[in-house]
Amino acid sequence: MPRGRPKRTWVKLDCQGVLHGSMNWLFTLEEQAVFLKLIPMAAVYCMVPGTISDNEGRPLPRDFIAHELHCPLDVLESVIDKGSRDHSLKDTDQGLELINFQYYQFTEYDRQRPYRQAKKLTKDEPDGNKYTKGKYSHRVQR
Repeated sequence: MPRGRPKRTWVKLDCQGVLHGSMNWLFTLEEQAVFLKLIPMAAVYCMVPGTISDNEGRPLPRDFIAHELHCPLDVLESVIDKGSRDHSLKDTDQGLELINFQYYQFTEYDRQRPYRQAKKLTKDEPDGNKYTKGKYSHRVQR
């Protein structure tokens, strides 16, 4: 298995979740900022998307994470503690995991997958049947 993986340069944010989700009553404003900054960190510092780790899949030290997020270590610890109780964060042997990361963070490849699959299905049809299944199929003469 190759070391590392291509890093993302962007992430999506669920606007309704950020504005109205549980993070608003769970975290202080300072903790919300740290939690939101963990999302891009889980996209960049990861072996598996959503889990903050090094290129070997080992957890990063908490003081390093706090330094990278420009926050005090006690605030990071508070976010991890509250997030673990709320099941939004999980401290694993591979690193700090954002539980729902895979559900709302798609790569460009993932975004285009349904279109490729639909194209593949139409491509598999033989050309002889291409025009016999549409709304003007009654006009096709053989």
